[in-house]
Amino acid sequence: MTQINLPFEVGQTVELRSFISGYRGAWFRCKILKISQKRRALFYDVEYLDYPGESIHTTKVFQQLEGGSEKHLMIRPVYPRQCHENEVLNKEGGGLEEAAVVHDDWKVGDLVDWWEAYCYWSGTVLEVKENGSVQIELLAPPHGEGSIYDAMSKDLRPSLEWSLEDGWTVPFSKDGEKRQCAKLMKHLNEDQVSEAESMEEEEQSGAEPREKEKQRPTEKLKKDGALRLNIMESESVEAAVLDLEELIVRFEWMKGILAPDSSEKSSWIYEPYRPSSSRI
Repeated sequence: MTQINLPFEVGQTVELRSFISGYRGAWFRCKILKISQKRRALFYDVEYLDYPGESIHTTKVFQQLEGGSEKHLMIRPVYPRQCHENEVLNKEGGGLEEAAVVHDDWKVGDLVDWWEAYCYWSGTVLEVKENGSVQIELLAPPHGEGSIYDAMSKDLRPSLEWSLEDGWTVPFSKDGEKRQCAKLMKHLNEDQVSEAESMEEEEQSGAEPREKEKQRPTEKLKKDGALRLNIMESESVEAAVLDLEELIVRFEWMKGILAPDSSEKSSWIYEPYRPSSSRI
């Protein structure tokens, strides 16, 4: 994959991870200083924002775990703004479009990032204590270091996943239930707010939403009335097969009507029907 496919650029603040032993499973805040390509591999020169004395680091954007074949993206955008459900979201919000809203208190099984040694370590909550602390287990090797630590609840944030296809998503907690410790909230721009208000007005007035104005192809066929098809009544595979067979019969019938007498020469050539090799 090339830089063209990635949303990152020079000067942007991002989060970076590493597969080097001792740092596995941690996310570091960095600033991209340079983008380069060597032997078809993509590299970023980054500055560690929370380690002022650290030298400029060159990292390979896509890396493989030791002994693995899958390539992992080592860079992701800066983490969304974090807040609790009882907090009011400021529209400006530091210029970020998304916010991670935490559900009340942490629970056993929650996937979290722990702020320690100026970076965030990903792990799972094992125990919630009464003094505002929790016990967490870091990601198991080779994705993490796999150790167990005591941490303060205030130093935790929800673990989020990011991909080029889906952006930020909240994984399910590891407690046997389909539960998430946070939810993502997006701020709407003026156009989106106007569209949402317009749709709400349409629903209140009893008008059909704009999406329903676009008729499905079969509904248009019903109104035309020129050709009756089984698929007009049922949009099933069986109905489509029946329509195809009926059309073949009609074609053969028309072929017989249009076929010239054997005594006459014609430049017309009738090809025998050959069913498609693709499955319906």
